[in-house]
Amino acid sequence: MNIIDERLIHEGHSYDFVDLSVRYPDDKVRNKPIVRHRGAATILPLLQTDSGPRVVMVRNERVTIDQYLLELPAGGIDQDEKPIEAAARELIEETGYRAQRLDPLCRFLTTPGLTDELMHVFVAQDLTHVGQSLEPYESLTVELHKPDRVLEMVHTNEINDAKTMLTMLVAKQTGLI
Repeated sequence: MNIIDERLIHEGHSYDFVDLSVRYPDDKVRNKPIVRHRGAATILPLLQTDSGPRVVMVRNERVTIDQYLLELPAGGIDQDEKPIEAAARELIEETGYRAQRLDPLCRFLTTPGLTDELMHVFVAQDLTHVGQSLEPYESLTVELHKPDRVLEMVHTNEINDAKTMLTMLVAKQTGLI
C-alpha cells in the first residue's frame, strides 16, 4: 500500500479531515478518508491519602454517545506543545490537581483504522489541589477511587473507555498500582 496523494477536506481546531489516495497491492487506487490528529495525553493521577492511594478520575459528558463516562483525565496536544506539557495542563484543567512528578507510562494509537492519533500516557504523582479550570464546553466532575476498585470496574465493563482501560491495565502489569 502506498499513499500517493492527500487532500484536505476540512481543517479543524484539533484535527483535520483528509482524503488519502492510496495505491493498494492490486495496483488499484482507492480513496480513504481519515482524521489527522496532533495527538493527545492521558494522565493517571495517583493521590496519596490517609486511607491509601486514590486514582483521580473524571465523570465526563460524552455527547457523541449521549453518556457520562468515568475516565482518566485527558486532552489534545495543542500546536507546538509537548505531550508532557499537555498532560500537565489537562490535569489541572480537568481535575484541579497539579503534579510535582509526571512520568511517561506508555503510548498507543487510539483507532488506527480512522486516525493517526497517538495517545501519550503519563503518571502524575505528588499532587496538590489548585482548582479546576474547565473549558466552557466541558461538563465533568472529579471522583476519587481506590486503584483496585477502578480495575474491578474495568473488568466488569463499568468502565469501557479504552484509554482508561489500557492505562489501568498497563499500570497494574508494571506494578505501579
